[in-house]
Amino acid sequence: MSSASLDAAQALLTQPGEVPDFTKYGIDPVHGFLPVNPPPLTRLPAAFEAWEKVLDVLQPLLLAGKLRHAIDQLPLLDVNEFTCLREWQRAYTVLCFLGQGYVWGKPEDPSEVLPMAIAKPWYEVARYLRLKPVISYAAVELFNYRLLDPNGPWDLSNLSVMHVFTGLDEAWFYLISIAIEATGARAIPAITDAMHAVLANEPSVIANSLDVMAAVIDESIALLMRNYEKNDPHIFYHRLRPYLSGWENSAELPRGLFYEGDLPALAAGEPKGTFRKYAGASAGQSSLIHCIDIALGVQHLPTRSAGCTFSGNTAPASSPASAVCPPPTNHIHEMRRYMPGEHRDFVYALERGPSIRNFVLAALARDTRTPEEERMIAAYNHCADRMRAFRDRHLQIVAAYIIVQARRKREMGIGADAQRERAQQSLTARGTGGTDLVPFLKQSRNETAEVLTTHQ
Repeated sequence: MSSASLDAAQALLTQPGEVPDFTKYGIDPVHGFLPVNPPPLTRLPAAFEAWEKVLDVLQPLLLAGKLRHAIDQLPLLDVNEFTCLREWQRAYTVLCFLGQGYVWGKPEDPSEVLPMAIAKPWYEVARYLRLKPVISYAAVELFNYRLLDPNGPWDLSNLSVMHVFTGLDEAWFYLISIAIEATGARAIPAITDAMHAVLANEPSVIANSLDVMAAVIDESIALLMRNYEKNDPHIFYHRLRPYLSGWENSAELPRGLFYEGDLPALAAGEPKGTFRKYAGASAGQSSLIHCIDIALGVQHLPTRSAGCTFSGNTAPASSPASAVCPPPTNHIHEMRRYMPGEHRDFVYALERGPSIRNFVLAALARDTRTPEEERMIAAYNHCADRMRAFRDRHLQIVAAYIIVQARRKREMGIGADAQRERAQQSLTARGTGGTDLVPFLKQSRNETAEVLTTHQ
């Protein structure tokens, strides 16, 4: 996003009394980051039926080990025939399922090369949407939902997903996040209302907005904990999780994935394609969570890779890690690169808006405060505490669905040969988004807790 665009977005978001035009950011005023009016397409135009026919039988082809053969027979299709945004979004989801299935469909033998018939259109569609040509939260959540009854409620009783790699457990996993997006949508106007109220010096409005955000977070926690109902940890870890992985920091694909085709080269002498490294799908790519963090003023700092426990920019000379540890990475900010471009613009616009936290801290620093300011401070602390609780619950789920499953896998002696051992190490240490899971999640939770204030 250009500086001029950011300035325009900031002005739009910070004029007192002005209602932001959320649609400019691909946001629905009622349903948030979920696309509506029209909803996601269920099928592409006839010219792209070849892709759709393979997707129709994705699971049988994966089970039979024949997906790669089917994709190798696909023609190269021209994405410039798309005529509307929903077609581009649908194409992105279709290509994500086909591409990930091609790479990870044989866990013992992941493909390092993606054929041009998928690689080229995937790159072009992702570039149009300002996404990455790899599976993402947008592909499996935002662009992959539908309502069973178009006139029914936006909750788990009426939400469905269109595509999965495996089965019902996977569908439930996606639906939990989709339901969180739906219930969390009302937090978005609450955040911009609070920012307007900072400029207008209206602590009561800020308190009301924080109350809405806290309610959204509590409902999201309740939904998060429903993962256990229909998503078995063993199935998630062993069957689904590999398909959601990318090829950044990957032991299985150390050079990344080679995208065949006439793509912009990353280095000279690569006219037939390029190796590229991208993280996989992650809940950290949810724009909703980033918006709430910004509203609360949560500062997420860079995280070092596992084993890099020293402080400062370099390791001590005696440390064996000094030669292998990369610079620390701000993984949460990195995940913004995998958001749809319009949503990312909105996140950055919020970040440039007035600080709710600084307004609260200014009130807290005064010797005397009005009742409205006292209520605002209490509402802020309550909201920050609920966000800390959300990250606590998420950490619990990661422990059950990944850490425990990885431990059981080791105890069973799976992964004795070198190739399986590398795959096990990759999936155990890192999330599908490329992060060292436990240190990263604990740090995120602690950073959230740090914004809590204390009456003086």
